[in-house]
Amino acid sequence: KPSTTKTSSKSKPKKKTAKKSAAAPKAAPPAPSNSGKSKFFHIALITAILGGFVYGLYKLAQLPADRTLDPTTPTKPSQAKQVEPTKTEKPEARFQFYDMLPNSEVETDAVTAYTFKEKGVQEEYQYMLQTGSFRQRKDAERQKATIAFQGLKASIKATSNDQGSTWFRVQTGPFASRSEMNAALDKLYAINIQPLVKKSKK
Repeated sequence: KPSTTKTSSKSKPKKKTAKKSAAAPKAAPPAPSNSGKSKFFHIALITAILGGFVYGLYKLAQLPADRTLDPTTPTKPSQAKQVEPTKTEKPEARFQFYDMLPNSEVETDAVTAYTFKEKGVQEEYQYMLQTGSFRQRKDAERQKATIAFQGLKASIKATSNDQGSTWFRVQTGPFASRSEMNAALDKLYAINIQPLVKKSKK
């Protein structure tokens, strides 16, 4: 019996050591190494260098294109090209003008020279004034109305030329004497109409 008590007393210290080992503090985690930061710095540096290199190549590629524009596109040849069409357009416009003249001419009859007559002598001729000749009847009607405002009675006469086209002549008269005709001329000149004088025997 005494021997059993000794063994039990000796076993108690062993339990205390076990508790101490269990309660020992955990080891601190290792401090992060600087290798991760250095890798990130190197990657950023390489990216910046490559970006600058690519941007420099882009700028160098743009410079030759700008320089080649100066010799190939001078200002003087461009101005000369713009002047050339104007030289060719003028003859065409002139030819068109002369081609339109036959269609716009007013057909006139032969007018004999006026001879002075003494007062009291009855004149042998009467006078008609042709104020215009138009391709469209509405234009002739418009001039007829304008002449009517001057107190002159006008008429419209349709005629055909050799080409078969129809013209509408506006006439006023007849006037029995030269003085009556001159009075009508003054009224027509006042509204910017210069008529043709037609003389015929009474």
